[in-house]
Amino acid sequence: MSGDDRHLEVAWTRACDGLGIGRGTPLAASEASVLLKYLISERASVPEGPDCCARDRCRRAWLEWMAAGAQDLDGALRPGAAPAVRGVLESDAEYAGRVIDLAVADLVSEPMAPEVCIETVPLGGLPPGGRWNHAVIFASAPLITHEIYPLAADACVHDARAGGPFYRVLGVHGDWLSNGRARRVMWLDAERDRFSEAALSEPVHLHSAQLLALGPQQTSCHLVWARRLTCPLVNPAPPSATADDKHGLSRRWGDAGLEVPAGVLVGPGHRLAARDFLHRTGEIVVKPNDGTEGRGVRYLSASAPEAEELLNVQLSACWEWGPARLEERRDGIVWRDPETGSCHSLALRLHVAAGAAGLRAESGYALVGAGVDTPATRGAGGRMRPLQSVTSSLALRASGAGVAFSGADLERTRRLAEAASGIVGGIGLSGVDLVLDATPAGEVVPVLLELNPRPAGLAHARFLPGSGEGRVEAGVSLDVWDGLAALCRKTAAE
Repeated sequence: MSGDDRHLEVAWTRACDGLGIGRGTPLAASEASVLLKYLISERASVPEGPDCCARDRCRRAWLEWMAAGAQDLDGALRPGAAPAVRGVLESDAEYAGRVIDLAVADLVSEPMAPEVCIETVPLGGLPPGGRWNHAVIFASAPLITHEIYPLAADACVHDARAGGPFYRVLGVHGDWLSNGRARRVMWLDAERDRFSEAALSEPVHLHSAQLLALGPQQTSCHLVWARRLTCPLVNPAPPSATADDKHGLSRRWGDAGLEVPAGVLVGPGHRLAARDFLHRTGEIVVKPNDGTEGRGVRYLSASAPEAEELLNVQLSACWEWGPARLEERRDGIVWRDPETGSCHSLALRLHVAAGAAGLRAESGYALVGAGVDTPATRGAGGRMRPLQSVTSSLALRASGAGVAFSGADLERTRRLAEAASGIVGGIGLSGVDLVLDATPAGEVVPVLLELNPRPAGLAHARFLPGSGEGRVEAGVSLDVWDGLAALCRKTAAE
């Protein structure tokens, strides 16, 4: 068997498994995107060098496959599907780009959402179901279904309670917007447990939207794309900009009496002020003031060898984006791996939603660092874990002594996150990040770090006690859909 035949056989098997159909089942034209995703990821699965990223590898694999004549797929497709697939491969660069996105996702992450089936011809409209089109506007495409899927699943639960269907959650890349409408969309086909994606011959009206996964330039991208939308936003630009200013928001929280770390804002070139804060504070965190999801974060200790040199390097990296925020390190409580006994830095993400009854912290997850002195962020190799499994094994960072995290501690943490979101105001679903500190007596003290108006990692969220169905099941928020329902009624009345 040739290499191409082997890649096709593996891709066909994986596509059938992913779609939940019998292996060897001929695929429809719309299902060819799943076959092509696995075909390209199989061809790109061997790294070509330390500087060759997953996207470059997939793009190169796609171009090589097309240059070789686009291997015959007829045996894996239903009769009549092959011409439609060949036609879209020859004429639609957007289709090719989306297949590459899906292949990249397969290389960089475990699957946490259903497969994406892309129609080969534009649709005249969306299938029946749902009276309210809620769009998730995104820029970073590969893993966006990991964010859309839990939101769409929650909307289905909400609709079942309310006697729907009511909501249709649509994934819309910012480039698919046209005069505030969507010319291309993806949506969850819950009955078949898959995402469908299609270009539309007539752009669809959007009733509401939220912006997520906007890439490295999230703050500027948010502002630009929010201006293109005429519908109400879950995360409007003004309060989102307030949240993106980490230092300014921390000061507002502190002025309101909420627990925050001491911190300073250091503009480009002001190294003396940064060194002074390091030596006065002892242990600090350095981060870009408008960074997001833990990018560019580093812990520093004044007692470490070459501490000032390390500080200078980190400041220079932060200043490429703007001012840096330096804050006191307040994670006095860490996670102790019950299997190995090793300790790891810990941060909590709570999702606060604005529902009909007000703000409520409904769900969350924990971020665990690679080590005790490595930031608990994905950018630094951190891992997301269920909140409940982590809070059952806590320890003091300084001594290693065990720490109990009670139901009352969780409630205080939830109330703090809700108060933090309330001070920002105007954001329907936010991700509030906290760390846990301890008093001299060993009591737990939750400490606010920041609020993300575009929370990521939603596929890892689980409902907190008393939220969702009450089973601590996977999910993000039901309240946010109640809030949008109130908006729907208000809009209909107007």
